[in-house]
Amino acid sequence: MFQPGTTKELEHALREIEKISLSVYSWIEINKERGPQRVILQNILLSSAKYIQIAADNFGTHISIMALATRSLYELNVRARSILIFPTELEKWQSEAIMDNIQIFEGIMALEASGDVSVERGVLQAEVDVLNTMRIKYSLPDIKKMTDTRTLAASVGLKNEHQGLFKLFSKLVHPSSYLTNCYEDAASERTRLTLQVHSQLYALDTLNRICEAQSVPEEIRSFVAGI
Repeated sequence: MFQPGTTKELEHALREIEKISLSVYSWIEINKERGPQRVILQNILLSSAKYIQIAADNFGTHISIMALATRSLYELNVRARSILIFPTELEKWQSEAIMDNIQIFEGIMALEASGDVSVERGVLQAEVDVLNTMRIKYSLPDIKKMTDTRTLAASVGLKNEHQGLFKLFSKLVHPSSYLTNCYEDAASERTRLTLQVHSQLYALDTLNRICEAQSVPEEIRSFVAGI
């Protein structure tokens, strides 16, 4: 279960979840057979641990940092749920990683640059070709459009929660008029507490779901229940 409380208590709880997440990651690495789902779930767990650290380190800094960490922990939780519920989401997300990489290369190539960049463009295009070949080799789906988090959230039963959370995130993660002109209100104690509690809630849920999916022994995760 998650633990509401003072800022110090919430920070401590997050750091405990981070510690356990890393321990679980190591246990899976040593004890579970390598395969696509195991690797992806480990990646999600490791990414979650990093955002937990960002959240714990930035309780008193600019509210946008806490909002970004909480939003990221939420999106990772939605992704873990979808992969565990719908097996086809695993391959789709693997393919999205390739598509993301290609779009980054294409974005770099599209940027204006001074001088002759034909060699650099050739190198980047070769990387794009390699990535396309890799997708075909592993029979991953050709993703034309990324699945948005709203759609995924609805598919795993979080439609209403998503609507509420993204109203909050959209005003705090980006330099909205509200965040820019009404910062004291945006960074109120109530808002900070909401973000802190939800960051803990989603981080812990992701950890527990992955532990269940990978049959992690109770002694590895035993003190989660005491957080």
